[in-house]
Amino acid sequence: MISTARFYLRQLSVADVSERYLSWLRDEIAQRFIIGAHGDNDMDELRSYVSQREARDDLLFLGIFTHDGTHIGNIKYEPIDSVRSVAVLGILIGEAAWRGLGVAGEVIGSSAYWLRDNRGIKTIVLGVDRDNLPAIHAYKKLGFVDEFHPLVPVDAVAACSMVWHL
Repeated sequence: MISTARFYLRQLSVADVSERYLSWLRDEIAQRFIIGAHGDNDMDELRSYVSQREARDDLLFLGIFTHDGTHIGNIKYEPIDSVRSVAVLGILIGEAAWRGLGVAGEVIGSSAYWLRDNRGIKTIVLGVDRDNLPAIHAYKKLGFVDEFHPLVPVDAVAACSMVWHL
């Protein structure tokens, strides 16, 4: 488990799959910016998705929880390439009330440094929609820069890849 000032991050499990979690994938903002989010996601599909990622060494799939235990989002590093010391980041702040409050910066920073210290990861990469300006701002504030990376194939018109050298 990784702890921050406001949150704790722990391995996501099938037990965390709920109607609330499913509703995040049906959210208009999520559907616009998260590749796997679409209106026809269902509980079985979501359980299967989470189950397939449990106990794998090549990824880190964490739920973001407030200290009172409320699940507000997820952060995922997939794949984690230990040979090349790189991990691909994806994040979803599912609870709309928590968006824009610095959650991403807090949990990305803590989890990235955990990966550096515990798994030898030196580079975090991600792809982001060019229209997702709040996310781009948050990533740049952490130290990400616009930089091509082969693990993040993006449509150069609609999206960009960003890299953080830890």
